[in-house]
Amino acid sequence: ILFGTAMESADRGTLFKASVKELAHDLKIMPSFMAKPSVDLPGCSGHLHQNLACLKTGKNLFYDEKDPLSMSETFKSYLAGQLHLLPEFLPFYAPTINSYKRLVDGYWAPTTPTWGIDNRTVAIRILPSGPKSTRLEFRVTGSDMNTYLAVAASVASGLYGVRNKMKLPHEPVIGSGYVAAQQRGIERLPRTLQEATEKLAKSQIAEELLGKEFVKHFVDTRRHEYALFNREVTNWEVKRYFEAI
Repeated sequence: ILFGTAMESADRGTLFKASVKELAHDLKIMPSFMAKPSVDLPGCSGHLHQNLACLKTGKNLFYDEKDPLSMSETFKSYLAGQLHLLPEFLPFYAPTINSYKRLVDGYWAPTTPTWGIDNRTVAIRILPSGPKSTRLEFRVTGSDMNTYLAVAASVASGLYGVRNKMKLPHEPVIGSGYVAAQQRGIERLPRTLQEATEKLAKSQIAEELLGKEFVKHFVDTRRHEYALFNREVTNWEVKRYFEAI
């Protein structure tokens, strides 16, 4: 999807999904944007590429030619904010029960708040691509995200880091992000929608950045979602227990 402003990109993501469904209907096929439609296949992602540009000059504020990694201090603080808030903002990026079936160790989807240079096993991949294109790739989001909420939450968390001049919590990961997280003692992201939602419910920063009323409403919708799921008897349970127990 072509890059643009935050709102344009969110619009395009939503229009893309709607368009695919309309075209598929005419072809009598059913597309799916589930994060993990099959246990036998990798998940379906929806990564977000981001940088900040000066409103007056259009200059990429993430680029610094003097830095060894070409990362400006603004970029580093933006990244630090996203990493810091990732665990408690996770339901904005992984909003469904199925989202967490994609976020599994060893399947190219991130499971810890980590970062690295052109590393596809971390949560945020840094692409030092010159003055115009230096950016980050936010790899946590799946194809099931609400593009508006994911963009809003990720940008808000990045700007929180800039405003507070946050420092990066660790050096960039080289090699496996899964192994590095264990070695460095980096806490794993929540494993279920329920766990993630209850962490968000306690987030004062989420209320500060996104509004208390909105956060409460969103938490209530996610609690309703996993409450419905918890009442269901799944095919897995029937296959495993119906005869054997």
